[in-house]
Amino acid sequence: MICEKCHNDYPSTYYFATPTICKQCFAQLPEEEQKRLSHLTKDYTTIQSLELRVGFGKRFLASFVDSLIIIAVLVVFYKFSGFFEAYSELITQFKEAGTDTETISAIQNEFFAQNKLNFLVPSILSLVYYIFEILKGAAVGKMLLNLRIANSNGSVATTKTLLARYLVKNSTSIIAILWVITGSMFLNTINSIVGLIILIGFFLILGKNRQDIQDIIAKTAVFRNEDLESLKEINSQIQ
Repeated sequence: MICEKCHNDYPSTYYFATPTICKQCFAQLPEEEQKRLSHLTKDYTTIQSLELRVGFGKRFLASFVDSLIIIAVLVVFYKFSGFFEAYSELITQFKEAGTDTETISAIQNEFFAQNKLNFLVPSILSLVYYIFEILKGAAVGKMLLNLRIANSNGSVATTKTLLARYLVKNSTSIIAILWVITGSMFLNTINSIVGLIILIGFFLILGKNRQDIQDIIAKTAVFRNEDLESLKEINSQIQ
């Protein structure tokens, strides 16, 4: 791509503030000229943000890292809480009960009542862990990959926006906590449906907008930190 001002050839839109003017030349334009071109810059920034949004591969890797951390903490907790032994005993009781449905139901109810805390911990841990995405715009997985959540155009997302995204992403954890507390099978069913929607919604990142379901609802996207700095500079020029 060639800038109409300096005539330098650039490899991508990343270097441009408008469809025909590079960022360096745009920054050197008189303020009146920048204002005149601001509508082009704003539209072009939106186009650029689509190109700069992080794709499925890195998003999946970040989620995988987060999942590994949560699972590791859970394994340690369950080991010290005796949950693994309790679950092993449950399997033994099921085998001894055979096909006696009443006995199996009683065993399940007793196990659930005795292990409510163990059932609550995964959801509570997930809610606490992902608070970083409200406070910092990134949990550990994204931090390690130098990624951050922002508005869909690359501007800084407000706490309110990040909270909305957090609530959608962690809706299954919230419903699961309510299910464990109330014992409502209806909530358990709802949680399964919502969980399936969130799972399928994650693969929407493969689309051209590179947004999963929580991004679409909250109007956010995930970017590399260095790309956000570039978009921040352009957004500041057009405000």
